[in-house]
Amino acid sequence: MVRKKRNLGNSESDDWKDTLLPNFTLNSSKRFAKSPWRLMVFSIFCLLSFFIIFLRLFHLQIVEGKINRDFADGNRIQIKVVHAPRGVIFDRNGKVLAANSPAFRFFDPSTKKVRFVSREEALELEVKNDPRKVNLEVDNVRTYPMGERLAHVIGYVGEISDTQLSGKKNYRLGDRIGQVGIEAQYETKLRGIDGGEILEVDTFGREIRILRRNPPISGQNIYLTIDSDLQDKIYGHLKETLTRVGSCCGAVIAMNPTNGQVLALVSLPSFDPNIFTSSIDEGAISQLFSQSQAPILNRAISGTYPPGSTFKIVSSLAALTSGKVTADTTIVDNGVTYLGSFKFTNWYFTQYGKLEGSVNLLKALQRSNDTYFYEISRMIGMEKLAEWARKLRLGSKLDIDLPGEANGLIPSDEWKRKTFNQVWFPGDTLHMAIGQGFVLTSPLQILGITSFIATDGILYQPQLVLSNFKPKILVSNLASQDHIKLIKDGLKLVTKTGGTAWPFFTFPIETAGKTGTSEFGDPNDRTHAWYTSFAPADEPKIALTVIVEAGGGGSSVAAPIAKAIAGIFHLIKIN
Repeated sequence: MVRKKRNLGNSESDDWKDTLLPNFTLNSSKRFAKSPWRLMVFSIFCLLSFFIIFLRLFHLQIVEGKINRDFADGNRIQIKVVHAPRGVIFDRNGKVLAANSPAFRFFDPSTKKVRFVSREEALELEVKNDPRKVNLEVDNVRTYPMGERLAHVIGYVGEISDTQLSGKKNYRLGDRIGQVGIEAQYETKLRGIDGGEILEVDTFGREIRILRRNPPISGQNIYLTIDSDLQDKIYGHLKETLTRVGSCCGAVIAMNPTNGQVLALVSLPSFDPNIFTSSIDEGAISQLFSQSQAPILNRAISGTYPPGSTFKIVSSLAALTSGKVTADTTIVDNGVTYLGSFKFTNWYFTQYGKLEGSVNLLKALQRSNDTYFYEISRMIGMEKLAEWARKLRLGSKLDIDLPGEANGLIPSDEWKRKTFNQVWFPGDTLHMAIGQGFVLTSPLQILGITSFIATDGILYQPQLVLSNFKPKILVSNLASQDHIKLIKDGLKLVTKTGGTAWPFFTFPIETAGKTGTSEFGDPNDRTHAWYTSFAPADEPKIALTVIVEAGGGGSSVAAPIAKAIAGIFHLIKIN
């Protein structure tokens, strides 16, 4: 059999090529094979591609290897903070004033906010091994058993603000920090040191095991000088009086004058510090800060008022130490003192149209005689009054261990020129001598001058923390014992028959004190009611200052509160 030889160059026999390889010719394949540039470009492209891949792998594994390993570990390892409980706050007898309740804090990554969650919600996350539980932290919620009765002493904790966070180390978003009161003053002692857990989690964020745990260190416990029973009784008496006389506000502060331990401090209106803890009611908090009566204000140390006749203690010291006034100096009360065309009346003449006759220092204090103090202020001048006021720490802080203490104001000619562009007038001196005019003091400062007389010339720094307590003297050796004794004898007469503190006529313990009724420019002619006192008179264990804003007269409104408190104190054992 003879086979026919195929003619590869025959066009008819090449039809199959167009079917399988369109437009293919032998010459074109030869041209491709003979094109080294195309082969070179292709080769270079391949080499560059592999080189770029190599560089990227080198960068990821060698250059950024540690960073990427950290990222990988970060996805596998989670750190959870275990918050330290705050130190517990106790009163002087061991009663709890601020405690902790277990709670859970949840960080929401979507909102970047921290919120407290209920125990049930936290358990649900744990039981379901929900990946979100890595954002759940064990924490504590502060609770205040005495609520508003002790709010201005203890204060409260609240979420740290952005401003506070920027200036604090070892604080995180959502942490609670002391905002006012003891909670703020002793934040560093109360806070403690947070612990933590290092967790291994799977790709879904579920906990596999705890790799390491550092337990938290609780904050230090603090014992206060406050007697909670006395505090509770004072709160009740003051609130009842405010309701009876139609007053919005008032304050009482009690201290052991022999060492400076603050036994009670009440300011009304008050607030419940528990609203700032876990179950935050934003509406209640906003309402609290918007009230015109300012319940957050601690009136005992931050409120400033004309002191009224309580300032006559200072005027007496200034007069005696000037050498121009003695125990035998007498002034005849004519009811009205004239200064040019201006007249200044004694309160007894204004209210009852009666005169006091011849008045010495003892009677002036007993009867709170304005005429006497008008005349001695003309004898000694404004500078002497201001000098002694400042010596007794009026117009400056007594450094009580609470934030927000006010300075008050002891005016001067220079101050009046700068403030009102007016010179100091002689009438300003007369007003100053009876605690009116421009003088402003806090109840704590009036307590200070009262304690100075009670302890025969020593003023101790008011302190609230009993732990490692050491008395600190602020003022001493300013006046002779004879001068101080004379003033103390006058204050004793205030509580006896004929004195302005009539509620003490039948009181079994001898006390000493000074009433005060101060005008404050009220359109309805209302006055602040003051009473400051100490008991027992010769061996004082308590000094006490009361103010009832726009409450009326000191003798009829403030003094009865002091009488009730002195009776309570006599029955309460203070260690």
